[in-house]
Amino acid sequence: MIISDAVGNAKKMKIVFKEPYAYLLVQDDNNWYLTVFTGGPFEIDICVKFTEEEVNRVSSSQVEAAKLAQKFQQNRDLYKGRRVVPSVVPGR
Repeated sequence: MIISDAVGNAKKMKIVFKEPYAYLLVQDDNNWYLTVFTGGPFEIDICVKFTEEEVNRVSSSQVEAAKLAQKFQQNRDLYKGRRVVPSVVPGR
């Protein structure tokens, strides 16, 4: 998907992995973001900017991405200071 930044420059955002109603892993240039969907009566999405170590861990493993999404849901301290609001989602 091609989107434009604030000054109109086109850039490509890539969906790396996704699991409907669970998570979305997006690469935007050199930045990677995992958006976790919490589920339940009030859907909340939690978008976290990945560290280099996390990128290396999940870049070729959807299983690792799913594990990290689950860990983020269980422990907010794992992404403290890295939450991105609004969430990085292609087409938004």
